[in-house]
Amino acid sequence: MNHVFIPKDLLPKIAQGNKDAFEQLYQLTYKPVFSFLLSLTMNQEDANDLLQETYLRVYGSAHMYQQGNPMAWIMKIGKNLFLMEKRKKKPEPVSNPEIKHEVRIGWDSVENAETRILLEQLFLVLTEEEREIVVMHVTGGFRHREIAEILNMPIGTVLVKYNRAMKKLKKSAKDDTKGAIYG
Repeated sequence: MNHVFIPKDLLPKIAQGNKDAFEQLYQLTYKPVFSFLLSLTMNQEDANDLLQETYLRVYGSAHMYQQGNPMAWIMKIGKNLFLMEKRKKKPEPVSNPEIKHEVRIGWDSVENAETRILLEQLFLVLTEEEREIVVMHVTGGFRHREIAEILNMPIGTVLVKYNRAMKKLKKSAKDDTKGAIYG
């Protein structure tokens, strides 16, 4: 787990229009933010669009940031943008429930092979909330308390959903192994 350290003076510098500080913030945070957005959208293009919009909002509203966890603040902006986009789109009818297993995502931007494999499994067996929690914890390095704050959930709920998600992933991995051996 990687916990992203963001220097305290970075957002005040960005609020003053310092583009170098903004670039530094982006370089420090874009990978876990992208992973989180990918877990929400399940589509690389949509995640890239949201990533870009998230950082535009971060740049434009850095003056409104108040002390706290800057990474949590960035994730909240991304999630809120995702929710706004989701409300705009009308649900598409699904004619075949197996289609969800055929989602193809370009994993080139996820450099760590273990993370890539985990993300691929997440899309197949976890609910949207479970994906959010696991991705934030595993790729973003967030503590469960921080995830609860970002997602506006009680910490107990986050812990239960995380543990349930991990059990699903383990069961899925076990089933995949059996299929490979006996299939």
